[in-house]
Amino acid sequence: MKPLRMAVLGAGPVGLEAALYARALGHEVSVFEKGKIAENLGSWGHVTLFSPWEMNHTPLGRRVLEQSGTDSFPRPEDLLTGAEHVRTYLRPLAASRALSGRILEQHRVISVGREHYLKGEAIGSPERLESPFRILVEAPAGEKIFPADRVLDTTGTYGNPNWMGAGGIAAPGERAARKRISYQLDDPAARDRERYRGKRTLLVGGGYSAATSALAFERLAKEDPGTVLLWATRDERSRPFDPHPGDPLPGRSALIEDANRLASQGSSTIRRLPGRQVDSIELLPDGALRVALRSSEGLETHTVERILANVGYQPERSLYTELQIHECYASFGPMKLAAALLEGSSRDCLEQTGHGAETLLNPEPGFLILGSKSYGRGSNFLLRIGFEQVRDAFRIIQRDPSLDLYASPPATLA
Repeated sequence: MKPLRMAVLGAGPVGLEAALYARALGHEVSVFEKGKIAENLGSWGHVTLFSPWEMNHTPLGRRVLEQSGTDSFPRPEDLLTGAEHVRTYLRPLAASRALSGRILEQHRVISVGREHYLKGEAIGSPERLESPFRILVEAPAGEKIFPADRVLDTTGTYGNPNWMGAGGIAAPGERAARKRISYQLDDPAARDRERYRGKRTLLVGGGYSAATSALAFERLAKEDPGTVLLWATRDERSRPFDPHPGDPLPGRSALIEDANRLASQGSSTIRRLPGRQVDSIELLPDGALRVALRSSEGLETHTVERILANVGYQPERSLYTELQIHECYASFGPMKLAAALLEGSSRDCLEQTGHGAETLLNPEPGFLILGSKSYGRGSNFLLRIGFEQVRDAFRIIQRDPSLDLYASPPATLA
């Protein structure tokens, strides 16, 4: 087929992989990144990945780095931090001959539409594929339209946090208090130490991110006993994290064990508040926050100086409101993939497998959502699933169901 103009939205691990795959097949590629390369991953770079190196890179990526002169790689079983993965793999890929000059940093995609069709026209028709995409981008020099024949949305979810209020909506006062709330995976024990040291903080959340934060506060409190943490979770169990018998991921197993210990026992400076949801937040004149928590026993109030909300993320869907995207009403992920995921019997990320190219298809031809964004509000995504999605996406684009550049990477890459 003739070379296509490919637009990849997001320069994270899956976006860079998609760009490499496109380049290996001879397509023209532009990668639009609203910040810097792998910025989201770098923002929680202090965290060690659960999955080993062998699961977080591809034969295609390795071939590109070898061609660029890299002759030393982590061992297959090595567990890298996010920062190490960016430094070891993602930035060198971005700087490779294959991708150099094709990644547009500080280029934020505002919306994507069709040149000749509105959202409600030619519904579900393959004729829409004949009309190029129009991509409105906010760049340092101003807004600009970029055309594309195919668009791969790999923008992830990390930059679009959920609200922490009961019912998943913003609690009264939450928006006004945003300057005192962090929705990211902060590093209280090191990089963000001064933000939390010696202060009284409310941690909201019951997932692995919240567990990671709570354990970091435990380390900080040992160094500075003036640091106090209240940890509010919806889960009422004394040990809220389910272990995985024979877990092949030692990092996950250790996190679960330590987090369950802290959740059940607490400490002199860390107190867990199980079965609570945020009802309202009041910003006080001195800058403190009065937080009302709701439980089965009624309302209780706590005054804190900061809130760390590790309550998950969801897709930024405004990018494609003018396209024909079939979304799951529960997860906001693409409907076909969401249905396949809901049919799965396990929520363990290691047991997740790719569900085939057909599950990536939307009514909008030529627009594919890949990576963690394809899982919607789900958090059990693995990079290796994203790499499988990239392969499957290009099987659709190339109309070749047997295409697999991972099984046989090209000898050279332009």
